Amino acid sequence: MKYLIVGVVLATVCIQAISALQCMQGIEVKKAGNSNEAQKNEKPLEITECGAGTALASTALLFTVKPSTISFPSGDYKCYHLKYDEKNSESSTIIKGCIYKSLNVCDGKFSSDNIQEAFCSQCDMDACNSAGRYGFDLKLLGLTLVAIVTYLLK
Repeated sequence: MKYLIVGVVLATVCIQAISALQCMQGIEVKKAGNSNEAQKNEKPLEITECGAGTALASTALLFTVKPSTISFPSGDYKCYHLKYDEKNSESSTIIKGCIYKSLNVCDGKFSSDNIQEAFCSQCDMDACNSAGRYGFDLKLLGLTLVAIVTYLLK
């Protein structure tokens, strides 16, 4: 029984390491004032698995905002989270997605002088560009602790 529990824990860790990177992807526009109707009509951000198609879509979206960040694609991927504000209005835009690891989202100039960066981050862990990024890691930690306690009690 001990070996079965240790095997399940090791298999879970290996499956997590082998699976593809997952990132939140989409655009969210926030406007000051009463804009609840506009936010209800927006498509919610969703978790997508990184691949050539999703990286290409996110790179094209990023190119419209920061054209100087574009570089040659690589084989690896990372997640990004970019928030920028428009100087002449009260709105801010959040872009999240999966891009090639060779791109640097946080460097480069915006396509317009009326835009300023409010927040930028890049990471290479599953769903690290979302608010719920620690959920799976805590489940894995809990599973590991249960396996260790079960092993020690027998």
